[in-house]
Amino acid sequence: MRRVYLEDLQPGMIIARTIIGRDGRSLLTENTRLTENYISKLDALGITSIYIKDGLADNEIPEIISQKVLAQVSSSLTLSIKSLTTRNVLQIDSLKKGVSLLIEDIMSNQHLLIQLEDIHSSDDYLFFHSINVAVFSIMVGITLGYPENRLMDMGLGALVHDIGMTMIDPGIVKKQGPLDPRELEQLKGHTEIGFNILRTYREVSTMSAHIAYQHHERISGTGYPRQLEGRQIIEFAKIVAVADTFDALISDRPYRKGYSSAEAVTVLKKLANDYFDPEVVEAMVSNIAVYPAGSILALNTGHLAVVTGVTRSNWDRPVIHIITDEKGYLINNPIQVDLKKTNNMIIARRLSPEEVVQVKSDLHNRSISGIKAQ
Repeated sequence: MRRVYLEDLQPGMIIARTIIGRDGRSLLTENTRLTENYISKLDALGITSIYIKDGLADNEIPEIISQKVLAQVSSSLTLSIKSLTTRNVLQIDSLKKGVSLLIEDIMSNQHLLIQLEDIHSSDDYLFFHSINVAVFSIMVGITLGYPENRLMDMGLGALVHDIGMTMIDPGIVKKQGPLDPRELEQLKGHTEIGFNILRTYREVSTMSAHIAYQHHERISGTGYPRQLEGRQIIEFAKIVAVADTFDALISDRPYRKGYSSAEAVTVLKKLANDYFDPEVVEAMVSNIAVYPAGSILALNTGHLAVVTGVTRSNWDRPVIHIITDEKGYLINNPIQVDLKKTNNMIIARRLSPEEVVQVKSDLHNRSISGIKAQ
């Protein structure tokens, strides 16, 4: 499968991954064949990219969070936010149950890495962003050896880290252009607003509430709202800060397309020691697939191959399907190779999105034009 942006979608393409709405229901399910009408509906919903089956590697990719759990957590978060905005009450017990479900799924799938970026409506960005940040933060917590009670506290704080945004003028939150100084100050106020909401609930620990307050602080002291630095920032907030930035980078926004996971990892590493705690960045990066399933690799032998299986145990030498001969011509029957079990093949590089499009277009004439493994 590959991620395709709205402007490149064509009728007849087949959806490779179910698109979930904020209420937990499926908007379009896997294996749906696109029509002009469906593409128009995606545009109306503000969904700017989806995963489609491309004939190169369409095997199912195991997901860290099941669709069932995602639907349950989505529903709980939706109802809780509605309760807050209409009755000024957060449904903490329901949110905690959602976090518990996330932890259970993640603990059951500890061998898996982050491989796919979530696809959702631009209008639902803050909503799905909150769930993603909770998932990524819990994964980092597990990597750092957190016991379950600390995972629960951090997971809850991560899930509602942006709750203060619900009280900010939507015109500011959704503005596509640069914010003026007054708007920027209002937006920054979401950290203190969120903290003040959360600390009124006895069921929310002080540490969980401080995630909302501190997740935009930076270890160099250049963050907000209090310009805290280093050890002044709680570890929970340091973790959520990294997860928050990673998800923001890989998400499509009205003003730019999302980064690939690999590009986002590069950014995080550059910001370590200045913005982020390097130990936390390392823990986050260890949960991200460098060569996610579906990516196309150029090998030292001249072959091109598609990644079909990657876990923590083979993150740097995944299972692949070789799709071309050493001269770059497509072969009829892809050959499966476990790179971990051979020393003869080395990954030279991962093909760019533009090259992947070219490979796909050349499937029809069974040849590669202009793309050779280098």
